[in-house]
Amino acid sequence: MKPAVDGEHFDALMEALDGAAAELIAAFERDAARWTKGRPGKWTAGQHTAHVAITLAVTADAFEERLPQVLAGTLGPPPRRGPLQWLWVSLVVGRATLPRGLRTPRRFEPGQGPERAATLERVRRELERHRAVGRPLTPAQRDRLWIRSPFVSRWHYRLPEIIRVQAVHVRHHLRQIEEIP
Repeated sequence: MKPAVDGEHFDALMEALDGAAAELIAAFERDAARWTKGRPGKWTAGQHTAHVAITLAVTADAFEERLPQVLAGTLGPPPRRGPLQWLWVSLVVGRATLPRGLRTPRRFEPGQGPERAATLERVRRELERHRAVGRPLTPAQRDRLWIRSPFVSRWHYRLPEIIRVQAVHVRHHLRQIEEIP
């Protein structure tokens, strides 16, 4: 059962993200050679993982930047969601699914040949940054902490939502890695 996506369930949401990341990391502990494998014209397993680390870092940066405002009580409410973002959030956050075939913005693309140990350590480090942002907050503060989406600039996410989004995103890339022959 998926935890509710709110500040009260932050620890359970983080556990789900931790579990997804642990599965990703375990894939390379079982088979280190998998890191450099990929489908022709597609990312290698290592590049999928580096992409995950990049997106985790970007959202951690954004929440760390907003944290002082929520602590001071000066962060305004998030903008209203339009129908398209409402649909997207319902799909990714609500149903925990991420469609395939979307184009990754260039700034989230991994470089060629990411180093395995450093990339896996970065995934772990970025998870901890998300936990460090949310842990000291009250449930209400977690629900009020929001950022502009780094993926679609006119959209936004609250902290609990991005934790779910990131867990879904990690599993999305893990499935693609598992499909590499």
